[in-house]
Amino acid sequence: MALDTEEEQIEKLERIWNNHKRLIIASVAILLGGYFLFNIYLDKKIRNNEQASAMYQEILIKKITEIDLIEKKVSLLKINAPNTPYASRAAIYLSRLYSQENKNTEAIKELIWASNNATEESIASMAYYTLANLYFVAGNLDEAMTAANKIDSVGFQSLAKDIIGDIYLKQGNDEQAKKSYLKSLDLNKGQGDLRKILQNKIDSIGR
Repeated sequence: MALDTEEEQIEKLERIWNNHKRLIIASVAILLGGYFLFNIYLDKKIRNNEQASAMYQEILIKKITEIDLIEKKVSLLKINAPNTPYASRAAIYLSRLYSQENKNTEAIKELIWASNNATEESIASMAYYTLANLYFVAGNLDEAMTAANKIDSVGFQSLAKDIIGDIYLKQGNDEQAKKSYLKSLDLNKGQGDLRKILQNKIDSIGR
């Protein structure tokens, strides 16, 4: 089969254009529109992240005595930039300030928000771990266990097993407590204070 000459190929392209030019123009317009919309979205997302980061830094440098201003800035982040990592980080930071003032109810609310809205697994795990500890101190052992079991980040697994062991021990379940402590010890590869504390907990339970 002979190949089309250059002139015949041009004629074919002209026929295709004449028959389908509206569809071709519409398709190109859609593609260009999608491209420009994506770039606008991306630019807005970058600017939103930058602004959220700047506000988060402002929160961190505020004095603890400026709690009212910190609360306002955290609230703005949660409203205007909930999908950035800085909103959850700010909520966790505020929860720590509340805890220092023994405002555990307020701290728990911030941690629940942070755990539900965190865009990073490590931040969600940090929120759940802190939440588990607050519930534990308050004597709400079921809630503490629920929060501890939601800790998914690999880096927090040793801490998760530790607090789970504390909960079991408080419930009078020495066997499960020891298993959790041993698992935490196995996950903890360092030689720091936590490892010594874990070993002391295990030794105190005995066989």
